[in-house]
Amino acid sequence: MTSDHLATLWKWISLACFGYVASSVLTLQGATDIFGTSLIAREDHGLAVVAYFAVVVGGALMCVAFAIAITYARRHGTAWHNRVPVIMLDGLQTASVEGKLFQAAVIFVLVVLPLYGLGHCMRVANNGDICVQDTSPPVVHRGGNWDLLAIPRAEGQMRLLSSGLQDQEECRGGVEISWYTPVLFGGLPFLSALLTSIWAALLFRGPAQGPLGRFRGR
Repeated sequence: MTSDHLATLWKWISLACFGYVASSVLTLQGATDIFGTSLIAREDHGLAVVAYFAVVVGGALMCVAFAIAITYARRHGTAWHNRVPVIMLDGLQTASVEGKLFQAAVIFVLVVLPLYGLGHCMRVANNGDICVQDTSPPVVHRGGNWDLLAIPRAEGQMRLLSSGLQDQEECRGGVEISWYTPVLFGGLPFLSALLTSIWAALLFRGPAQGPLGRFRGR
């Protein structure tokens, strides 16, 4: 792929990630859903469920976006400001003061804010209760113990619900969770953080040297 192809892919996937995570955070704060969070998780499913899907969907989109950003940084640019794909402003002189400020703003909006949003959503999802169905009375694992990273053993189906359930309540709504939940809920954010570190190291590495380095810097 050319640099334009990679920049286009990065732009739309990063914007999709930012939109979904930002919409989820706004929903958690009681604001109106403006970016379509409710297409996957409605607020009446519980805020913990909204946050859970924000972590899974946002984490997956962020992993793809960083894979593209890493590829771009490896192949193109000789300094941090032109190793970040330019979006919206075609022909931007990234070496200028205003160009560097714009690229820094892009990193803040499309990288820093989504990462913070994922962390916030993980904390909210962790506060949700886990209810085991097909038991009488239903068994409820209270939130706040990071059980989503180590699912409790259970005979019946488990569902993530809002916090504050009563043991006598029937498990309804929410979202089903199982053995794959720690992989999605913990693995995707961890991979996002790892790819962020790799990307940052590539951004601020020194100028490439030698024939191979000059080829990659083009």
